[in-house]
Amino acid sequence: METLKEVLEGNILVQNHCYRADEMAVVLDMAKEFGYKVSAFHHAVESYKIADLLAKADVCSAMWADWWGFKMEAYDGIRENIPFVHKAGACAIVHSDDPSGVQRLNQEAAKALSDGNRVGLNISKGTAWTWLGQNPAKALGIADKVGTLDPGKEADVVLWNGDPFSVYARPEKVWIDGALLFDVNDPIRQPVSDFDLGQPGEGDVK
Repeated sequence: METLKEVLEGNILVQNHCYRADEMAVVLDMAKEFGYKVSAFHHAVESYKIADLLAKADVCSAMWADWWGFKMEAYDGIRENIPFVHKAGACAIVHSDDPSGVQRLNQEAAKALSDGNRVGLNISKGTAWTWLGQNPAKALGIADKVGTLDPGKEADVVLWNGDPFSVYARPEKVWIDGALLFDVNDPIRQPVSDFDLGQPGEGDVK
């Protein structure tokens, strides 16, 4: 009951797991009736069907780029889901459940961008990056702190050696809290895996 109280007072943001459009529409109706706010629907493979409702309610959708059909409620997923939601004026987010996919969300966004532009939506790469930065921050309620490179925010910064939507691009430098913590050209500023940690190196006693 305390949790529900905090939801009704707007102190807890609702992250709702949903697949189908009818499920999401019902949740939006409930939110309107009882006066609470849904921050984002997750998975949301049918968001494209109710993108106008999502835009009107200012609700985000965290979606896969191309996962669909693996169970009944995911049968109506389409590859243009993310760009269609964006074009309707709703808040689109690129999401992945996969441990490899979540490390390569830039490539997941590139797939969605390509699928959208293939059907004539003409979305820019800069706009598509909001699916990875600004919109997730909005859904989490921390857009005043992170998500963009506006002055005064606490953003961490990655410098890529090429187009970040390319599979060939690699991070070159990473700044966290203003400090350079990764540099591909500086061995001192490169992470050491658990496997490598403690392994003998050049000049070490063996």
